[in-house]
Amino acid sequence: MRKIILKQHQSPGDVLVFTATVKAIKETYPEWLIDVRTPCMEIFEGNPRITHLDEKDSDVEIIGLVNDTEIHRSGVSGIHYCQAFIREAEEKLGVTLKKDDMWPEIFIRDVEKTWINQVETEFGYKGKFWLINAGYKPECPLKFYPYWQEVAFLLRDHVQFVQIGSEGHVHEPLQGVFNLVGKTDLRQLIRLAYWSEGLVGPISFQMHLAAALKKPAVVVAGNKEPVRWEMYPDHRYIAVNGCLKCSAYYDGCWKSRLEECLNLTGGRPRCYTMIRPEDVANAVLAYYAGGRLSF
Repeated sequence: MRKIILKQHQSPGDVLVFTATVKAIKETYPEWLIDVRTPCMEIFEGNPRITHLDEKDSDVEIIGLVNDTEIHRSGVSGIHYCQAFIREAEEKLGVTLKKDDMWPEIFIRDVEKTWINQVETEFGYKGKFWLINAGYKPECPLKFYPYWQEVAFLLRDHVQFVQIGSEGHVHEPLQGVFNLVGKTDLRQLIRLAYWSEGLVGPISFQMHLAAALKKPAVVVAGNKEPVRWEMYPDHRYIAVNGCLKCSAYYDGCWKSRLEECLNLTGGRPRCYTMIRPEDVANAVLAYYAGGRLSF
């Protein structure tokens, strides 16, 4: 038996993807004791794979996972982000782990499932809803899709959107949408996703949360990252990789700041202006057309 504390200190999206590694270790070596140290411990609430361990215990191994190797060859390797973390853990632990799937994990405790959802308590609304992340981190303005309001208008007769996001990020309020920006902590957001029909947004935390909860998701990816690195099979992933001269056809541009973009049109990244609001709206409606969801 091994006792292992895994450390991962990136953003919530990275930490959520890293949960697939905890799953892989425990399914391969169920007798091992695994604990984690992350800045987003809410992600691990209710996770039965976690055992509290003391870092001062001489029997405890401490392993840091930073994913600083596979990401640099993600354009050509074809490996998914979840599996990249697992591969790094294999190398550092000196073992071979099960790689049966590519989904992160979130556990919703039974008591949480009995609570009234925040949309009902805030707005008195008891119907179905989708979550929409229509913002961006101040240091990453190139991840901002400029047509979220048009998407909301196109779907206003079909879908009730609830806008989510961190108060410290840039989120312009959308008309016709319930606004919970800055009104949820991380665990509240996780529960909102559990109660939602699906999630819409850029390459960000909400897409990995949708994958963990097996929820429909529409991801407006543009040309930011390699498709096979980020995309989950059941998501409607809207990308234009390979259509532009500004980055290699097999990769994304990986740029964050507006001044770094090599292909602006009207002050906006061309990879986003190529994706029409109708494309995003139709991707949402496809889940209803196919019968996975119903009105």
